Amino acid sequence: MGLLDNYTGIGMSPRPKWRHQMTMARALHLMYDELAKQDMILTTEATVTDDWDDLAPDLVAFSTDFEPLLIIEITTHRELKRIIKKCYELIERFPDAEYFVYDYEKDVLYMYDIEHDRWLPSNEYELYSAYLRKPMISYLTSN
Repeated sequence: MGLLDNYTGIGMSPRPKWRHQMTMARALHLMYDELAKQDMILTTEATVTDDWDDLAPDLVAFSTDFEPLLIIEITTHRELKRIIKKCYELIERFPDAEYFVYDYEKDVLYMYDIEHDRWLPSNEYELYSAYLRKPMISYLTSN
């Protein structure tokens, strides 16, 4: 499940598993109003540009002129490295955005640290978005 999977049309697969879908719905629910108060637009599985064949992360918070500001991917542990690798395509194109990848099987969130070109794990750091009040992991987990 991730940035390049083709989910076009009814019955196309593989679709994200239940836990992936529930995590995405929870994050959308918990983040939506907080981001909207800052005139940000939060979407699920929308492309990062108006090219509908572009990459489509699980969650993207846009400015009012549709500049991606916050990008979140939700993935399995097996797919984690592949998804992080795909994020570098977006980081190159949108270096000012924040990037998070959530491994829901291990319950670890990773945040990209552009200054040091590394991914910080939530089991070692308390990770925050500049746009949200609480630690990012709290928007994704059901704990």
